[in-house]
Amino acid sequence: MHIAPFDNKNNPIVEPDNALVPLNYFNIVKLKKGEAFTYQVPGYETCIVPATGTVDVDVEGVSYSALGNRTIDVWDGEPEGVYAPVGAKVTIVCVSDETETFVAGAKYDKVLDPFDVRADSIDLVQYGSDDTKTHRKIKHILGQKQHDKVGRLLVSELYTVGQGGWSGFPSHKHDTDRLPDETRHDETYNFRFRPN
Repeated sequence: MHIAPFDNKNNPIVEPDNALVPLNYFNIVKLKKGEAFTYQVPGYETCIVPATGTVDVDVEGVSYSALGNRTIDVWDGEPEGVYAPVGAKVTIVCVSDETETFVAGAKYDKVLDPFDVRADSIDLVQYGSDDTKTHRKIKHILGQKQHDKVGRLLVSELYTVGQGGWSGFPSHKHDTDRLPDETRHDETYNFRFRPN
């Protein structure tokens, strides 16, 4: 399913129990300095990732200050994130002039502990080659380093290097349980382009 860009007014773009991707949740939250946004997603663990700007995040009374270091766009530095357990009450407060913050989630049934992932502790992985137009850089916010601290949620930023490159090569899918060749899971992508 493709959803064209629109002003979601801080309402979920992929709501809980979505008919097409019931395991996922996704929201884009836009705030100005001093504005706050509070959410809870029962049955879903979430990760807060500022695309731009800096935010303070409170997860059930546990505070994470100055999350996010990118001022221009997603290409302006490394990502950072905060993991919020299933159903946690989360408040995001914009401390920069403005922020665009992603909230990604996955359905899960256990409550774990919140934690933050700063730029110096993300997983950086490179795949492919320039010759085959498959070169891509993957920045795992919740990836292998955090696999024992999260349930089902994987949150990454994938940068396709060069023009006309493939971001998912070789071609593959995840819509059928048929181990060991394929496992069923839902994916949600938010694409950004430069130039726009």
